[in-house]
Amino acid sequence: MKIWAKTEEFSEGKFLVVRRDGTIPTWPHFVLGARDPAVPAALRSYAAEARRRGFDEAYCASVEELASDFEVYRALRGDGDPESGPHRTDDPAIINLMRNGGRVNVASAAPETPQQP
Repeated sequence: MKIWAKTEEFSEGKFLVVRRDGTIPTWPHFVLGARDPAVPAALRSYAAEARRRGFDEAYCASVEELASDFEVYRALRGDGDPESGPHRTDDPAIINLMRNGGRVNVASAAPETPQQP
């Protein structure tokens, strides 16, 4: 399956990105999650490019640290399946926000528990 934002059916993407002030960015975005096994390499590549462009060293180092944190998280909780199709029921109000903007109230998902050996 393509990434959701590149499909006709899910062109608004897989995730709703909300800023800390409750607004939704209008620019294109792509969310990287800790259970995706390709993400640590992507983050390290991003940090290397950011460093090459002269970004603040503390910023670059923190991106690399996040890559390591994601590896630990995935080791405890297992790999995700970033290529999978939809497996949750969409909330029509959220889809409307993704397509048309607005304000949102959110609830935290239940925390994931580490996998048993």
